[in-house]
Amino acid sequence: MADWTRKRAAEIAEIVLAAHVLSLLIFLMIVASFYNFRLGAQMDSRGSVVGLLILATGAVYLGRKLLLQLPFISHPRLDEVLLLAVVFPATLALLWYSHGFFAAKVLIVIPATIAAVAFGSHVGTAMAALAGGLLFLLDYKIYARLPADVFQTNMIVASAAILLAWLVGSLMAVERRTQAELANLADYDQLTGLINHRCFQERLASSLEEAARKNSPLSLVLLDIDQFRHYNMSYGYQKGDEVLAAVGELLRQEFGEPLYAARYGSDEFVLVLPGKERDQALEIAEEIRQKVVNRVTACLREYQMAPSFRVPVVSSGLATYPADGEGVLPLSRAAEDDLFRAKYSKGKAYLYKSVLSHISTLKIQDAFPSLQTFVALINARDRYTFGHSERVLAYALTLADKLGLSEKEKITLRYGAYLHDIGKIEVGTDVLDKSSSLSEKEWVIMKQHTVWGSEILEPLAAFREVAAIVRSHHENYDGSGYPDGLKAGEIPLLARILRIVDSFDAMTTDRPYRKALLVSDAFRELSKHAGTFYDPRLVDLFLTAVKEREAHQLPLNAIG
Repeated sequence: MADWTRKRAAEIAEIVLAAHVLSLLIFLMIVASFYNFRLGAQMDSRGSVVGLLILATGAVYLGRKLLLQLPFISHPRLDEVLLLAVVFPATLALLWYSHGFFAAKVLIVIPATIAAVAFGSHVGTAMAALAGGLLFLLDYKIYARLPADVFQTNMIVASAAILLAWLVGSLMAVERRTQAELANLADYDQLTGLINHRCFQERLASSLEEAARKNSPLSLVLLDIDQFRHYNMSYGYQKGDEVLAAVGELLRQEFGEPLYAARYGSDEFVLVLPGKERDQALEIAEEIRQKVVNRVTACLREYQMAPSFRVPVVSSGLATYPADGEGVLPLSRAAEDDLFRAKYSKGKAYLYKSVLSHISTLKIQDAFPSLQTFVALINARDRYTFGHSERVLAYALTLADKLGLSEKEKITLRYGAYLHDIGKIEVGTDVLDKSSSLSEKEWVIMKQHTVWGSEILEPLAAFREVAAIVRSHHENYDGSGYPDGLKAGEIPLLARILRIVDSFDAMTTDRPYRKALLVSDAFRELSKHAGTFYDPRLVDLFLTAVKEREAHQLPLNAIG
């Protein structure tokens, strides 16, 4: 229970206790008034009164001990039950013995109020009605009839008791509902319906104490939806929330006491498995992980049915008490470490996609330095293409300036130049680093890098225009290129630019299977294939731009 909840409950308990004390004081005041005005010396035996009080106290104490053994009697209500057991009969007894003492009739309000506070408006109102009915019955027995003044007094007192019991009970019900709703807001994640991270830590601490007391194991499983930022960027945050809510619903359905689940982070969930050894937890984790994958896939497929749709990946991490930790923090950290090992053991392709997903959330001016580092990681796989993306970028911006492209187009071209070979992360190093010509099968694999690259970028909203360039940067002007056989104006302008500058850099750079061409020879190759491989207008402009750069002796990194 949170500190604020505990404090609020204590304050309410204090008010209830004060109400009980006041009820008893009122009862005693009426009893004192009755003794002073009615009995006088007739009840002079104080020893008998003291003895009765001691006997009543002993009976209440013994009754409390016995009632505590009953499973359906909860501690918060026990004192009210005992108080009613004493006050209600005492009230009826005083009403009987006081006969016409009208002030004693007010006493029926006390048991009605106590019942309303403890059990709600329905029980309180029923107690008030019962006490009122018994009041009428006692007076009928006393007077052998109901005089008008007695009847009127009883009606007023009974009505007031019923009204007060309903009012107090209703207010207490509102307070209890408010407490429950506030506790729910404090302890539960409103999107997934699972307990939140703070409540999870409290419950886990209790679970670990119980595990230590019983000398039993406890396992902790972390589930993470890989690259969830990617789904938010691709499908929108509303769809991302739908996915998280669906996962929360699934975990609520799958886990019941003593097992429970919680939302651990933005896209992370935790399963607490008391009594489960590592092997058992691994089986449960794998079963749930697959169900989460299926549920997330179902949510996303409602939005996108494209053939390029990729099944989401869910990673899991496991830690077991006491082997991996005996406290909340050590056990959680052990599970996190295991999760990270699982996530980043999936190869460089996963790591690159994760980094790219992060870059896509940055502003353009902030993202490019991160993108440069990212591309360096990609190019590190192939020592023969080191610096290739930087050179392609410089050439592309040279031609973009010649064409007078807008700043927005230049930014798109800048990203396209850097990322045009991103699909090669899916190609094995045995193909990338092969020193001889590629076989037909290897060439088919290599040509897929344009499709794989566009599929990596397509789901990222910030890179959708770039994805089209990446896919089409090996299309030929006459339609003989790949992957879609586009030609002429069907090929995006920026992709046509990349087709030229990418080829020019490839010609003028040493490769494992051939030496670099001289710039003049590369010029002749571009001119030779203008109109077949390359856009002839762009070839002429590119050759002019490069010659002008050489005439001014500008270094490559000065371009753009």
